[in-house]
Amino acid sequence: MKAPIFTLLILLSSNSFADYYQAPMQEANWQVDRTKNTCFLRQAISQYGVAEFVQRAGQPLRFSVQEQRRKPLVMQASLKAMPAPWMHDQTSSFDHQVYSDSSTDIAAYGRLSVYGPAAETMIDALLQGQYPTFIYHRDAPVLNMEETRVAVSAIHFSERYQEFADCRNNLQTGQAISQPVSAKTKKIFKSKKKASQNQPAPAAANTNGQRAATTQPVKPS
Repeated sequence: MKAPIFTLLILLSSNSFADYYQAPMQEANWQVDRTKNTCFLRQAISQYGVAEFVQRAGQPLRFSVQEQRRKPLVMQASLKAMPAPWMHDQTSSFDHQVYSDSSTDIAAYGRLSVYGPAAETMIDALLQGQYPTFIYHRDAPVLNMEETRVAVSAIHFSERYQEFADCRNNLQTGQAISQPVSAKTKKIFKSKKKASQNQPAPAAANTNGQRAATTQPVKPS
């Protein structure tokens, strides 16, 4: 009787580990790009994809991670501002509401995003040396729901932030405004905190200018 229980415990532990992604310290750089009506602040995350802040004229700030691989649907997700990896004595912030953006562009990949006040909070966290971390689980059998963590590095962030801030201030159409999520796009990773702490977001656009098919909130991790 003991052997099967022990075997089950091994199976559970071996399938519950986290996939962890973060730009190596020496590669954690930020890049600012701009168009006439959009400002981008991006960090490449090796073996994963990209993290980015996107400010479009007339829209709330978006903060996202996008994996450059097609994988099963994300079922649970949250975002926290975590202490830097070498600071083990600090606690993380509360969960922020995360949206799953599905693209209409067949060449693009889905992404996880926060908007408006939550995205602005992540800028503050990075300026304070914290690491915004997306934590999520994909659609999979219960015994195989591996956790994925994507940490966005604060290294060199402050060096490029002012350029991004200047770009935002110079957008031709003026100050960004918040808009509610339409009823058709509601599939959300709900926050564990009060809904009032995280404002809903509008349907998003991809970095290549394509409109997103859905901007959906998802269950918290």
